[in-house]
Amino acid sequence: MAFLRIRLPSPPARDTDPGTPARPAPEGRLVEWLLRTIAVVVMGFVVMIWGRVWWADPARWTALLLLVSESYTLALVLVARRATTRDLSVPAVVTSAYALGFLLLLRPGGTTHLVPEAAGAALQVASICWQFTAKITLGRSFGILPARRGLVTAGPYRLVRHPIYFGYLVGHVGFILANFSWRNAAVLALLYAAQAVRLLREEAVLAKAEPDYREYQRRVRWRLLPLVW
Repeated sequence: MAFLRIRLPSPPARDTDPGTPARPAPEGRLVEWLLRTIAVVVMGFVVMIWGRVWWADPARWTALLLLVSESYTLALVLVARRATTRDLSVPAVVTSAYALGFLLLLRPGGTTHLVPEAAGAALQVASICWQFTAKITLGRSFGILPARRGLVTAGPYRLVRHPIYFGYLVGHVGFILANFSWRNAAVLALLYAAQAVRLLREEAVLAKAEPDYREYQRRVRWRLLPLVW
């Protein structure tokens, strides 16, 4: 006697591993593409302003190196992995927006050389090399807003928790020493106040979302400057 077999559809598989990274939320796509669009616009203005400065005076290597460093940073935003968790609080958004657009507030004219152009450029070259190493290690986990894009603890991340920020600091010190004005100094001082807020917000996101991040914090004590903070 034959029996009719009826196969019911299997229930959807559930992710039972709490360590598996969450998928990016669909509503986050608009935020990501908005940030990428803004980055392209800002990059265009940066190239226009600082490219013209260097073209008018090719001896100003610090202007060219600032352009190279910041354009590379903005370009990485276009290929960054979409975040699974992001901080959209007012402090995070405001400080990230300032960090994205501060270059438009710097002024190339009316500056003073506190050190020779070559000395400032040397610091910028060292900064770019350090940033490149850190960003290669970070891969597509780079972003603007404090967010969870994965935990990276190798390479420069074994020395400080935020090596890219440290690289920016070295390069900006080289720039301001060769292009000093009170306006430029104020712009960069405000930038690093914003960067401090950003990295603290980023650490809060990672500590909440990444099970291993607190252990990483205990292992790597310094956030930005070894032996200081």
